[in-house]
Amino acid sequence: MTLGLIGKMLQSFIVGNLLIGLLISAVSIAAFGLLHVPFFYFVGFLSGFLSLVPYLGVVLAMVPPVLVGFGQLESSSLLVVVLCVIGMHLLALNVLYPKLLGGRLRINPLAVTIALLFWGTIWGAVGLVLAIPITGAIKIIFDHVDSMKPYADWLGE
Repeated sequence: MTLGLIGKMLQSFIVGNLLIGLLISAVSIAAFGLLHVPFFYFVGFLSGFLSLVPYLGVVLAMVPPVLVGFGQLESSSLLVVVLCVIGMHLLALNVLYPKLLGGRLRINPLAVTIALLFWGTIWGAVGLVLAIPITGAIKIIFDHVDSMKPYADWLGE
């Protein structure tokens, strides 16, 4: 029973990441289209999903629009593109990620943020990728152990 719940939680985690990637990609496509970045459909989609990469996401997300825009856009427009990518990355990782994934996994957004900080410090990039699934699995286990229920309640919504 517990393993089945953990499996469903992992499925929710993967679907949540996909939704966040699609949302960032859609906003990137719209922003890059307004800024007249060449091939903005492809570049926006790629930039949106690259933004989800731990640690290097913001840098990787900037590479496609800057490379495509270099020589095609003015330097002021390139600066606006870079600022848009940084803004979307910060919004996604600080607001959407804890809210959407925490909501889908029924984990408190504060617990999601603390988990990202803790596991990222312990294991670096791998810890950032695994922080939410590990925390979700811990919450499910705590839900099924009577002495740990107060901790499960704190991790939950």
